[in-house]
Amino acid sequence: MNDDHYVDPEMKPALVRMKVRMAARAPMTDVPVVDMRKRARDDFAAMNAHPPALAYVENTEVEGAFGKCKARMYDATGTRAGAPGLIYFHGGGWIVGDLDSEDEKLRRLALASGIRIVSVDYVLAPEHKFPNPLEDCIAAVKSIRKSAPELGLDAERLAIGGASAGANLALSTAIALRDDNTSWLRFMLLFYGAYDMASQAPSRSLFNEGYGMTAEAMEFFYSLYLNGPTERTDPRASPLHADLTQLPPAFINAAGLDVLRDDSRALAERLRECGVPIDYDEAPGVIHGYTLLAHEVAAARDTIKRAAHALRLALV
Repeated sequence: MNDDHYVDPEMKPALVRMKVRMAARAPMTDVPVVDMRKRARDDFAAMNAHPPALAYVENTEVEGAFGKCKARMYDATGTRAGAPGLIYFHGGGWIVGDLDSEDEKLRRLALASGIRIVSVDYVLAPEHKFPNPLEDCIAAVKSIRKSAPELGLDAERLAIGGASAGANLALSTAIALRDDNTSWLRFMLLFYGAYDMASQAPSRSLFNEGYGMTAEAMEFFYSLYLNGPTERTDPRASPLHADLTQLPPAFINAAGLDVLRDDSRALAERLRECGVPIDYDEAPGVIHGYTLLAHEVAAARDTIKRAAHALRLALV
């Protein structure tokens, strides 16, 4: 078997559960968005059933582009002032997901890094199509920096990050801040992101069957997020088509069995060419979203620890 298709033994039980679950359900493309979100909430709840205890977890609100955004703060140290911070956007294809989706992962990241994390619940498509979710994220990030003292944060020690669609939004937000001549972001933490909606890279076909996320699923997400196919190459939607110079250093993570694997490889190459310092981290044998399985997959725990180390080096 080609080494590209090596499966981490600890991933196999999750893959079996996923295949059973998918076989018992109607295809995602046949399900109303409200039902899709309910299914996603149920799936995420199972993955976050036993989160580690943390000294400080608090729900709050921040100003977004369309009113208040729900947000959740995580801090292993507890209540404090002037903490270095990570502003984080969850995954979910721009369509599903909320503050609970990556709760265990963010608790683990806070514990391993010592960084205060602010997770933001941005607006979703199709009710808010492109570029509304991005506009919400940009507004939320600016609001968080402006309110840094009230949130216990150091306004000069802030990073941005996310997973999957959240990584797309985090990178595009960093680009928008740079274009506004705003250079206060210190770091980017990007997990298995979607960075090029026009891509026909090999990973799109290599891992299209048997590994959870499919190219067809990504096409479906794009169709709900975008207003039309011409937006696939809009640099705000596909940041690999943007100018990537003068961005903050980045930790770029990829999953070895992910249809989006090559997006992360391409982003790492482009950032290097643009002189942006990067730490590229590709985990073999794991699928898209694997960092949500830290309770059972050592590779997920290891990735979170490496990400936490990079984050701490950048901010502390």
